[in-house]
Amino acid sequence: MTKRSDNGACWLIMLSAGIALSVISALALTFSYVRYRQARELYSAARRAYVRSAVKISEQPDASGSPDDAKAAGLTDEELVGGIPWYELASVDVNSLREEYPDTVGWIYFENEDISYPVMYSGDNKKYLHTSYTGEHSSAGALFLDGGSQTDLSDPYSIIYGHNMRDLSMFGKLKYYRTDGEYYDSHRFFQIFDGEHIYRYKIFAYEVVKPSHPMYQACGSDPGDLDGLLEMLWSDSIEKTDVPVSASDHVITLSTCTSGGKERMTVSAVRVGEHE
Repeated sequence: MTKRSDNGACWLIMLSAGIALSVISALALTFSYVRYRQARELYSAARRAYVRSAVKISEQPDASGSPDDAKAAGLTDEELVGGIPWYELASVDVNSLREEYPDTVGWIYFENEDISYPVMYSGDNKKYLHTSYTGEHSSAGALFLDGGSQTDLSDPYSIIYGHNMRDLSMFGKLKYYRTDGEYYDSHRFFQIFDGEHIYRYKIFAYEVVKPSHPMYQACGSDPGDLDGLLEMLWSDSIEKTDVPVSASDHVITLSTCTSGGKERMTVSAVRVGEHE
C-alpha cells in the first residue's frame, strides 16, 4: 500500500470516528433534553393539581384596603408581601397530595421565586435522588427531607435536599445566592405547607461547603452543639445577615450539589412565622 493510500485510510477512519462522536453527542443531548422536559412537565402538572391558588407578587392589591386591614391586624411590613399577608400568597392541598403519595412531607414555596415543589421522605437519602414524587424514575428526582429528620418538622435542625438542575429547576436557582450579589435582597423567605400549618422561614446564611460539614450530622431530635453549628453557619456565610437565630428555633438548610459535584451549595433559614 502506498503512502497516499495509507493517508487516505487514516483520513477515512478519523472522519468516521468524528461522525460517530457527533451522532453520539447529538443523541445524548436529545436524551438529556427529553428527560429535563419530562421532569418539568411532571412538576408543572403537580403545581396545577395541588397549588390551588397563588398570588403573583407583581400584582398590586386592589382598592379594597386589604393592606390597611392587614396592618390593623398587627402585621408588620415584613409580614406583608406586596401588601398581601405572607400566608395568603399561596394555598396548597397537601392532604390530597399525601393521600395519593404517602411519602409526602409537605410543599416548599419560595416567595418571589418559582421554587415550588413537593417535599418527600423515605427514611433514607437515596430513594428520591432519582425517583420523582410519583414514584417514577426521574433524573431530576424529588426534593426530600433528610432521613434522620422528623417529618412534622419539629426537630431543631433539618435538611432538605434537591438536585442542581441545569435548567434551573428543583434547587438549580440556589446558586444565585452565591453568584448574584443582589439575589438575597429579594429572595429572603420561603414557606413550607404540611397540610395543617404554613411555616415561614427567613434565610440567615448561605455558603458552599464540603460533604463532611457538621451540618450533615445535626439532623434529628438531638443535633448536638446546635448553637455552635448556627454560629458556624452565620460566620461562614457568603453574606453576613442580621437575622437572629438560636438553638431554641427551628432551622432548615436547603442543600444541593455544585456544578463540580464535590461541594454543596447550602441555604439556611430560621422559622419566623406559623399560620393554620
